[in-house]
Amino acid sequence: MVSLPALPKWRWPVVNWYSLMGVLLLVLVLVLLAWGGNRLGQTLADADRLPISEIALVGERQFTSDAEVQQALTEIDGASLVTANMQGVAAALTELPWVKRVTVRREWPNRLRVYLVEQQPRAHWNGDHWLNQDADAFSAPARPGLVPLPELWGPVNSNPKVWQHWLIFSQLLRLNGFEPAALELTARHAWKVQLKDGLELRLGRTDGVERLQRFIDLWPTLKTQGRRAQYIDLRYDTGLAVGWQLEQQENQ
Repeated sequence: MVSLPALPKWRWPVVNWYSLMGVLLLVLVLVLLAWGGNRLGQTLADADRLPISEIALVGERQFTSDAEVQQALTEIDGASLVTANMQGVAAALTELPWVKRVTVRREWPNRLRVYLVEQQPRAHWNGDHWLNQDADAFSAPARPGLVPLPELWGPVNSNPKVWQHWLIFSQLLRLNGFEPAALELTARHAWKVQLKDGLELRLGRTDGVERLQRFIDLWPTLKTQGRRAQYIDLRYDTGLAVGWQLEQQENQ
């Protein structure tokens, strides 16, 4: 007779009820958070519940009208405070010709705050453009209230250089009683200054300040000639050449 080994007794598995309850609680919390987040998103995106009822426009404006701002802000019509595209609003306002920079912020519960910085024109540039406070060129229509500005001319991308030379040349001339009106950097990179009375000073490519000083020093002598100069050519190491106006021009 063969004896068989005794079979092990079967036992119910031991369940860690505390761990199971913890897992179930975590799943429940995650489900509630997902449901609550979805409901919150629907609520916040609902323009009827969080409409944009106020727009605070901050910044001094001289050349940008209320009508232009309102037209640019049509992009946020029907949007809630959350769904409104801040970058889109800023881009639309920046497209206005006299606007330099825009920042848009949300303010709960129902307001947008718009910080607007306008271009500050400092000079005319190449006839149909302007230079702003940073010597950047921009295009914009003329506006009432613009003060007379100097006329600056130069090749493409030369505006910072022309502006810096204008500041230096104009200051020197004004300190000595002259009224500069325009500055040109020609295609050959030579400088020309025009005074308000129409007199043109040809300075050449280098030593502009030294040559202007030469003009200033010799001007009392030139005035004694009894004739009106049309241009003065200072492109010489020493001395200058004078182009006199014709008698017919002087009598006009």
